[in-house]
Amino acid sequence: MTSAGAPVLVTGGTGFLGNALARRLLAEGTAVRVLARSAARASELAALGADVVTGDITDHAAVRAAADGARTVYHLAGPLLVPGVPAAEYHRAHAVGTATVLDCCAESPALERLVHCSTTGVLGITGERPAAEDAPLRPTTDYERAKAAAETAVRRAMADGLPAVIARPGLVYGPGDVHLASFFQAIARGVFLPIGRKPAWLHPIYIDDMTEALIQCGRQDAALGECFHFAGTAPVRISELARTIARAERSRVLPGYLPLTVARAVARFGDLLPPRARQRAPLTSSRLEFLTNSRVYEVGRARERLGFVAATDLRAGIERAVAWYRAAGYLPSAPAPERTTAASAAGSGTGELTW
Repeated sequence: MTSAGAPVLVTGGTGFLGNALARRLLAEGTAVRVLARSAARASELAALGADVVTGDITDHAAVRAAADGARTVYHLAGPLLVPGVPAAEYHRAHAVGTATVLDCCAESPALERLVHCSTTGVLGITGERPAAEDAPLRPTTDYERAKAAAETAVRRAMADGLPAVIARPGLVYGPGDVHLASFFQAIARGVFLPIGRKPAWLHPIYIDDMTEALIQCGRQDAALGECFHFAGTAPVRISELARTIARAERSRVLPGYLPLTVARAVARFGDLLPPRARQRAPLTSSRLEFLTNSRVYEVGRARERLGFVAATDLRAGIERAVAWYRAAGYLPSAPAPERTTAASAAGSGTGELTW
């Protein structure tokens, strides 16, 4: 347990998951410190009572100041996968940034626990059989490789005596997330089609459930020294995920699928675009790989050792996400008119995904 009055540090506190975690801790009355690159972006957390330290995750002085006196450190800083981001930036933010956090934690006598937020993506493509926490690391993207390097560094520090926990979230969604906004928008416009005949599975988890999982990692003695997968109680086919979103939006998913040969041609074109344009391309190779391969995970360890089970079913979570997207202006207030053909789906559908 965190000692009363001792600050809890959240790195990446202005990101989707970090912001939700910081707000939850503040609402409970916990003293929260946030490391943020921009004081302006952290202003809402500051208004809620968070102590904001401004600096980059690779800035040793800033990280040391943020970690000073903190009994628990939640390390969530670093960008998610976005087409066009250079591999060097993922390595800098995740691998170098985590090394900086580890150095500062080792220097801090007050530290009782580091909760390192990794990703299930370090296991790469799993196929339809759920992967356990001890499966070999097989990252397939620059982002996953950087996260794997960071996790490996944490494991080495744990072996040397650092009190730490590794949390691997699945696909986190819900109010506050902007990375999946384009997916929801494509479905609302009726321009989404699954790719290929073979079903691909994902393993999503609602933001409130993931926040609870991180808090349990930071508080339960049974979590120390462990690695946990956190995802929903069951995986879901991408096609069914899309239909669940469509029902919440009162839109529909086109029947059929986009042929893999067409998707590959669109992805090759997307790969040739400049970085900024690539983020808005219909498809890229990394997105195509993600949308056509299964990533599913064993979640029994978290249930058995922490008593954690994701409480939010997919339909309820998606309905809350859609309501937030509408309120935030990402979706129209009324259902979009039905439109579309398979050709329009090929040109402007799933490729807007940025997860």
